Amino acid sequence: MKKLLLIAFLFSYTFINAQISFEKGYFISNNGTRTECFIKNLEWNYNPIDFKYKINIEDSDSKTETITNVQEFGIENNATYKRAEVKIDISNNKIEYISTDKNPIWKDKTVFLKILVQGDANLYQYTGEDVSRFFYETKEKPLEQLIQKEYLVNDENGAKTEENNFYKQQLYNYVKGENTTQNEIKRLEYKKNQLMKYFLEYNNTEPDAIKKKINKETKNIYLFKIMAGVSNASLSINSNESSGYRNAEYDTKIGPKIGFEAEYILPFNKNKWSLFVNLTYQKYEDSQDYGIISGIDNGAELKYSSEVKYSGIQLPIGLRHYFFLNNNSKIFINAGYTVDINGKFTFKSKPTNLESKAEGNFIFGLGYNFKNKLSAEIRMNTNKNLLRDYAAFTSDYSSIDLMFSYTIF
Repeated sequence: MKKLLLIAFLFSYTFINAQISFEKGYFISNNGTRTECFIKNLEWNYNPIDFKYKINIEDSDSKTETITNVQEFGIENNATYKRAEVKIDISNNKIEYISTDKNPIWKDKTVFLKILVQGDANLYQYTGEDVSRFFYETKEKPLEQLIQKEYLVNDENGAKTEENNFYKQQLYNYVKGENTTQNEIKRLEYKKNQLMKYFLEYNNTEPDAIKKKINKETKNIYLFKIMAGVSNASLSINSNESSGYRNAEYDTKIGPKIGFEAEYILPFNKNKWSLFVNLTYQKYEDSQDYGIISGIDNGAELKYSSEVKYSGIQLPIGLRHYFFLNNNSKIFINAGYTVDINGKFTFKSKPTNLESKAEGNFIFGLGYNFKNKLSAEIRMNTNKNLLRDYAAFTSDYSSIDLMFSYTIF
């Protein structure tokens, strides 16, 4: 079964490159020439500096264009990027790097800015490895960064963080409608959804169009699923040589497994990434004879019967990645770590009785999803020790699960 799961994982790898597809788009060269083409859509987390394209979708080889030669490029119904020479604040807001200077640390850069809103006032975004900044421009005001920076202040009460929110003054001076109030700008946070809404309203965009555009850029998706399936579990108990006990091997058992899952689809990369958490109940029972060395009968091995019982609620938390096959079907892989809640293991026999809680373990899964409603998954649970409370004993408990789930909402 484990070999089958490994083969399935390797097979799924072949889908990865297929998911990064060439989609209809265009780019504008430095001389103003517009080229219709198909651009490799990488759904960039960070603003790109180059891209691959094909003139015809059937072409076997792709070409590369860079920020040096292209002033704008876009993918149909997706994202558009515009080249700009900007001054960008490279201050790091992470607490371990935060500075005591309230003023931005400027750096001249050539970047592709992502266009969020276009109209009488334009809004752009730049995201790098350590910074995320917004830029704006109007017919009267050239392109510049909206300034927001956290900095450290030391006073008699100790160190604390303050914010330089000069972007509010910039908006009040240059992007303010007739009905815009000071309080409205004061409440405005330096966040994509709020800034997009503000600029769209300034550009007199229809309310329905505002909602649709913001949802497309920032939509959060939560899913709740019920789960049921079977678990193929095995157990062995190992002991130190000094204990006199022999190792015991128990039968592989197939038993039911039920639970539910909550999943959060991350709002980037076309909903290909998600975080999930499960709660599933599992039970294992078996009885076997095992050997113990007799200290009285010249070291003879005596046979004793034993009974093992394990039950617990498993709480896996992990990351999932989807590979789209078509509009209705996708496969996924996931990985995570499982914590046992109220997990209890008992070992009973004539010479000794043991009772312990279980350790956590890692999980790896491969599955198929149909129309975001039905899913089937093969999940491998790595070995975990059910006898963590004893130094003289360890156990190897592992299982492979076949789970089915249905999305309630």
